[in-house]
Amino acid sequence: MEITVVNAVGETSEINLEDGENSDDLPVNNTADVVTLPLSYEENDIPPAKMFKIDVVAPPLSDEDVCVCLNFFGHGGYQTTVGEDLNLAVSQPAVSRIITNISNIITVHLLHRYVRFSTTDDEIRRVKQQFLENQNFPNAIGAIDGTHVAIFSPKVDDPIYPAVAYLNRKGYHSINVQAIFDANIMLLNVNARFPGATHDSGIWETSCIHRHLRRKYEEGRHNTWLLGDSGYPLQPWLMTPIIDAAPNTPEGHYTTRHIHARNVGERGNGVWKGRFRCLKRIARYNIPEVDIDDDDDNVEHDNLHQPVNPDVNILAEARIIRRRLVNQLAHN
Repeated sequence: MEITVVNAVGETSEINLEDGENSDDLPVNNTADVVTLPLSYEENDIPPAKMFKIDVVAPPLSDEDVCVCLNFFGHGGYQTTVGEDLNLAVSQPAVSRIITNISNIITVHLLHRYVRFSTTDDEIRRVKQQFLENQNFPNAIGAIDGTHVAIFSPKVDDPIYPAVAYLNRKGYHSINVQAIFDANIMLLNVNARFPGATHDSGIWETSCIHRHLRRKYEEGRHNTWLLGDSGYPLQPWLMTPIIDAAPNTPEGHYTTRHIHARNVGERGNGVWKGRFRCLKRIARYNIPEVDIDDDDDNVEHDNLHQPVNPDVNILAEARIIRRRLVNQLAHN
């Protein structure tokens, strides 16, 4: 039996199942139409270390299907309510299948095409210019911030997804989503793999973007950074505010400019949840169904997992860079 394999960037490859094996033997990913291909089925022309989705049955999408999905994304109500819309008239099971199919299409084919972190020299120059013109902050290539998406509590004794791991500091169960925005509130990167109890800094330290920026710093790029709040660690590639900076001082001026520029990330999350109100409601799905990660699909992989230089005193160098930035902004 021949099946088309579709990877995370939309590349396809044909594989043949062994005699006596069929698609039902493959692990199902919460839908009869899409299954996850074990790594043992990898083909040489597919990038390694990925989990792939196979379109076993790929029904064509109608305009009505798209309207149903957008209705749910935009309102965030119950699926039954969406299906009872007079202009749609679709059963709840059909609404569920439509949302699943279109969500998989977005994740597999569109996410990595439109949500891309700036990596080329031209892209970096463009984003820096945007931050300089719009937020009056130099050499910034993004504003990073975390936001919680509420979910129903998992089972307390679940061996893989225990409820305590998803109980955030605000007292409800959630997924902590890390997002990076450019100066125009365009989403550059999203990581929704971590439970709500995970601190923002913990998500950042395991982030592929973090490793990418550190690698570029060690290669000599010392004038590029993200902007994050005080919950993130100060690093040469991640500028944070100066806590308790006195007003009318260079430090206070830097912090004011930093807060203004960093606010892009907070506003981005607000606009995101305002446009797609399903993110403001409690997600009524199993944890794997809301696990989205664009964290490592649009940065170069050649040196990504090589060990970084342990001799670099990150905090000391970051403080020197921030001091230079404070002095620069004091004279502008």
